[in-house]
Amino acid sequence: MTAAQRGRLSFRTVYGGPGIPGGTITELKRLQIALRDLEWGYDYDLFVTVGGDLTVVSEPTGLHRPRVRLAARTASGELRFNSDEVLRGNDPATMLRSGVLEALGMLVDRVAARDPEFDADADRALITRLRDAGPAVQTLSG
Repeated sequence: MTAAQRGRLSFRTVYGGPGIPGGTITELKRLQIALRDLEWGYDYDLFVTVGGDLTVVSEPTGLHRPRVRLAARTASGELRFNSDEVLRGNDPATMLRSGVLEALGMLVDRVAARDPEFDADADRALITRLRDAGPAVQTLSG
């Protein structure tokens, strides 16, 4: 993939009810905005389900149904956030950032296993930078 063809991260979100704290919604939107302009080796697309009081996600937070389409240079999956973590958590920024970066890491590993020309180290290094940046993630995209 040339520099002009660099991949992007995108995600769509479904919230599981009106009881989800406003801080969680705000932080997820902030994270989405901060990450959307970063350049990746593939296009990554996450469908994010934030468990709540109506749509309950009882399994641990994590990536489900990961897929890699080599010809389209796209990796995707569903990231589900556990309802209890969302409804009772007191640090939504850390919870959301950790979940998104963990899911991205899993997608990078999946692409690396299937595409020998993929520069997985570059995407892993970006994920590490994002983890190290903590709440200051937004400074990396601008």
